Amino acid sequence: MNGEEFLRLVAPAMLLATKKGDDYNTGPTLHQYFPFGDFSYIQMIHLKALRLVAIVDKVEPNYEGKLDTVYDLINYCVFYLQYLEDHREL
Repeated sequence: MNGEEFLRLVAPAMLLATKKGDDYNTGPTLHQYFPFGDFSYIQMIHLKALRLVAIVDKVEPNYEGKLDTVYDLINYCVFYLQYLEDHREL
């Protein structure tokens, strides 16, 4: 996979993050949704991974499917990456 292909694949996740950000981030900052730092981010990543396992075990989910959940998982990992960069010890 080259960089162009990588960007094509993650572009829908970026769009989803932007759209959800418009809905959720009207007051608090993104990081305020994760009040316990590392543990908050890790918990959300863990929950999304568990959601993916549950979807794989079920033939037809009622709501978000595998693709939507993978996009969410990508976004939570990027949110955590931003947090890590913002809190990098120099």
